[in-house]
Amino acid sequence: MAAHWSNITRDEESGLPTMLVQAVAIAGVLCVGELLCAPIYVNLAYGKVALLPWAMVACLLAVAFTYTVGFALLWCVESLGGKLRPSLMPVAYASAGLVGFAAWGYAVYPAFLDSILKPLGLPALSGGSLAAVGFNCAVLGFASFFLGSIALKFLSRRKGVVIAIGVLTLLFAAFGAYTVASVYAVLY
Repeated sequence: MAAHWSNITRDEESGLPTMLVQAVAIAGVLCVGELLCAPIYVNLAYGKVALLPWAMVACLLAVAFTYTVGFALLWCVESLGGKLRPSLMPVAYASAGLVGFAAWGYAVYPAFLDSILKPLGLPALSGGSLAAVGFNCAVLGFASFFLGSIALKFLSRRKGVVIAIGVLTLLFAAFGAYTVASVYAVLY
């Protein structure tokens, strides 16, 4: 009997769903990347956003991407990549992450920054800034999906580590949501 599209592959030892483990790893890598890249965004925003709060907002956007669109991308690569050699699968995942997170970042990150800058009377991000955001997100998407795919074997047998990373990414996202709500309460 053929495999059904809704079959969930799991690690034989831990029972963790493979796409969940990959998504948690991707979200963790994206959060680390956003923490490291936060100074770029602060500079693009004319220094009008604080470093740590913006980093948490960026983590919120990265985690929201990973646990929604990212799951769809993982499913697509898994479904369509069945004909690829196993050694090429990390590249397929990385390519999907590059395209997906670049598009998300190009559209969503500047919208959030502009929603803060415009009420302050500052100009919206320019074309060069948009390109920088898109490039940054493309690099982070490529790296996170690549690392998420190769870390699967290591993480799938460490349920506690997967839970800890997942909880930490959700805490970063919650702090980012709190920051967005606080800033919008003052601006609007």
